[in-house]
Amino acid sequence: MTCPEGVIMSENSVIRKDRVNIDDDVIGIYHELTSKAEEGGELAPFRTHKDVFMLAVVLGYRRDMRRPAPSGAKHTIRREVFSEEDYQLLEAIAVATTGDVNVLLNQGEILTIAEEYAQAGIHDVKAELLDQGGQPLRNLVAMLVGKS
Repeated sequence: MTCPEGVIMSENSVIRKDRVNIDDDVIGIYHELTSKAEEGGELAPFRTHKDVFMLAVVLGYRRDMRRPAPSGAKHTIRREVFSEEDYQLLEAIAVATTGDVNVLLNQGEILTIAEEYAQAGIHDVKAELLDQGGQPLRNLVAMLVGKS
């Protein structure tokens, strides 16, 4: 099958060019890490779901864990929300994962790879920031400096 831009997709591929999906089963983690950000950040260290997603992608990649999102209800983040630096990181992870720079020609594949890493990594984010007790922001700092 060929999409309008001429990118060849397999029959099982979902044609999605401009957004990442977050599974409904884990969206509560995203909400918990962002819901209190406007109150000073102590309880919620992230301002946006995109920021949580980026950390989840990196943790999933670092641990070499990918998990396809289950079918069902999804929440989405549009491509436009990502800064150029965010997207360059997602591109670098896609190239490192596939070993093929041609992946850069397929935004849908880049976003799918990121989604799969985030789907696995969000559980690590939860374990590191929410399940240890204390304040999530302090847990984030401890994780980043290697004291978790």
